[in-house]
Amino acid sequence: MIYFTQGKHGSIGIEALIKAILVLSPTCLENICLVIHNDDLARELEMLCIPYKLTSGRLELHNGNIPILSPRFFEHSETLNSLLTALPLIQENDILFTLPSSKDQFYFQNTHHRGYTDFFRDYFHISDISMTFKGPNFDLLLLTDHIPLSEVVNQINADIFHKIEISLLGSRKYFTSYDEVVILGLNPHAGEGGRIGTEEMSFEAFLRPLRDKFSTISFKGPFAADSVFLSGLKYKKKTLLVSPYHDQILPLFKALAMFHSAQITFGLPFLRMSVVHGTGEDIYGKNSADPSSLLYGLDTIFTSKYGLHLNRAGA
Repeated sequence: MIYFTQGKHGSIGIEALIKAILVLSPTCLENICLVIHNDDLARELEMLCIPYKLTSGRLELHNGNIPILSPRFFEHSETLNSLLTALPLIQENDILFTLPSSKDQFYFQNTHHRGYTDFFRDYFHISDISMTFKGPNFDLLLLTDHIPLSEVVNQINADIFHKIEISLLGSRKYFTSYDEVVILGLNPHAGEGGRIGTEEMSFEAFLRPLRDKFSTISFKGPFAADSVFLSGLKYKKKTLLVSPYHDQILPLFKALAMFHSAQITFGLPFLRMSVVHGTGEDIYGKNSADPSSLLYGLDTIFTSKYGLHLNRAGA
């Protein structure tokens, strides 16, 4: 099953989800379960003027029926109430698809988490979780995610390079193997041999175990972020681009891919996917949400080799 969990109340997540569901085949809908409050779902359907029938545990649309689970928790945010309901149900062959939320939604067990990834680390007691973005030309791995820029240098070490292995194994399991891994430098011009920083000088030692373990994959870099598309990335191979910090190359990735991309989390007991955009609260209720990222994520699932677990023929 693909479990969709509710994001932040008053965001565009449910609207984008409904728009995506309306173009899916009935066989695809058989593999989808919505963990969303009935009232919130009904409100969005009515705002979009979509004919529907909503009964206990099922949503009926023109193209099929979808099971619905109402969140069983009420003491947390909408995001966590839905997530905590779904997580005990998800098996290894299932997929979690989270709708967009915000940092204020992740207060759990007296801890303010910095989003989904930080919450998953604490909930599953797993430190090696990789935040990867899948796009039409290349995929992107962030070595560090939602941390202040001042903390990035101290986080770049041999342990955090293990995220590359997590992404390589995860992609090979669910999607396809990479041909090459391209590493970005941390400093401008990738440090220029130590003239603008020395952090890159340790990258080769961090990469050596990966070269030995993944002998069929080419590891390149570190390259300067401002010229990697001229020297290190040619779009001709299945490439994983590795960025040391969150906003280094992610803005360019989103500009190139627009909404034709999706976010993937590897390292959990199951595959987790999400959209690349945020809550869009400024356009909530205006019928302006673009479902492209959500559809891209679903297409990625149904057309992958992992999609054989689902009703791939109907995709």
